[in-house]
Parts: sequence; structure tokens; C-alpha cells
Amino acid sequence: MHTTVSTQDDIRPISHTSTNDKTFALIRPYLDRGARVVDVGAGEGYFSKMVGEYIHSCTQRPPSETLSACDLFPSLFRYRAVTCDPIGPDGRLPYGDASFDVVCSLEVIEHIEDQFAFVRELYRILKPGGVAVISTPNVLNINSRLRFLHSGFGVLFDPLLLSSNDPVHTSGHIHPVTYYYLAYQLHRAGFTTVTVEYDRFKSSAKFMLGMWGGIVALGNLRFRAHLSKKKPNEQRENASILHALNSRQMLTARSIIAVATK
Repeated sequence: MHTTVSTQDDIRPISHTSTNDKTFALIRPYLDRGARVVDVGAGEGYFSKMVGEYIHSCTQRPPSETLSACDLFPSLFRYRAVTCDPIGPDGRLPYGDASFDVVCSLEVIEHIEDQFAFVRELYRILKPGGVAVISTPNVLNINSRLRFLHSGFGVLFDPLLLSSNDPVHTSGHIHPVTYYYLAYQLHRAGFTTVTVEYDRFKSSAKFMLGMWGGIVALGNLRFRAHLSKKKPNEQRENASILHALNSRQMLTARSIIAVATK
């Protein structure tokens, strides 16, 4: 019987490669300054490998000196330059307070039951002034909005087996979160600023936006006018987030990447 032996070159990205590339571009300035980084929910180690190889090429030092990784299933991790630490069954991250300058979590939060507790853990392990970079499927692009309209499910979120809670074989997409509620969770955890970035823009979304964009824009104008009249404080506090929710980027992007500063 022939057995195929996998190598580190076979490490698969669980998130889309464009999400990894964009997140790496966002944190590269911190890497150049020698920041301590952790990959939370590292999977097989695709993003950890990207970061580790860059650290090694720039400093000629072992990646493990400034890079850490953790996952609920550390046995799946295959980037040998870094040890993958086990996340506790209660979701507690295996690090002390204020341990890292940068925390990255790619396409993880939609797998989490208690997202507020997860975000508080990211906040806890960050140093003051540190940055958390969190990506998740964008359920506010026009494709996902239309799919939800006729099915009740956004893109990348489908019915799950009620008889199973296996987070691997159900794909684990159990908790969709829009940018607004992700930003709300981050602010509630104590982060001082939250902004949004995007990985790539879908051609199909651009096409559908041409047909449906006017309806979205008119509906949003009506919603904003009502909010301004009935809840002016909420309108004022949420102004920057609300502006992003119906931007062309939000309506066409595959994933969102929240960048939050402690």
C-alpha cells in the first residue's frame, strides 16, 4: 500500500489565501519592529508559516523567539518552527496578561460560541497599545444579503446537523457576525479604536451591486434618517461604523478584517 507523506509545503490555509495575504500586509510594519505576535486559531499553520519565514528572513533568528501559535486542536498544526499551544476547553488562551504586541485571528470568530468572551481574551493577552487583527466572512456583502433574503442564510453559512456539535466536520461556521456587532464586541472588551479592512472584492458582488445598489442606498438613507431622529446619541456614537456598513467595499468584499487597538 502506498502512503503519501505530507510536508510543510502542503500546509493548507483554512482561510482564503487573500485573507492571509491582506492580514500579513497589515501586520508587516509591526514585524519589522520586532513585535511579539500570536496566531490564535492557527489551524495547520499556514499563516504562522508566512509570518515565521518573514521573521527568519529579516532577522536570521528562530521565529519562535517572537511568534506563538495556539489552537483548540494543536495536533493539526504542522509548522515545525513554532510550537502550537493548546487553547483550554473553556476558551481561555494559554498566555499571560499583556504578552503580545499583535494578535491575529483569521476566520475563527465565526466558529466561537461565546464571541464576547473570546474577544476579551484577545484583549487580555495584548499589551497596552497592541493591535488585534480579526477576520471573518463578510455577511454584509450584496451576495450574502440577497441569499439571506430568500433562504435565511448568508453566504458560507448553511444549516448544520442538530445531532452533532463536531466543530471540524460541520465546518464550524456556527455564529455569523456582521462588522457592526464585531466592532461592538471589541469596544465592549475595552479596545479604543476599531477600523475595518477587506481582503478581496467579488466580481459577482460588483455585478449585483449594479442591479440592487440603488435599493440598498435608498433603504439606508431612510434608516439613517429614522435613527438620527429617534436615537441621535446612537447615531452619533456609531457614525464611523454605520458609514462602513453600506460602503461599496462592504457590499462587495469577501471577508472583513477588523483592526482594533488596545
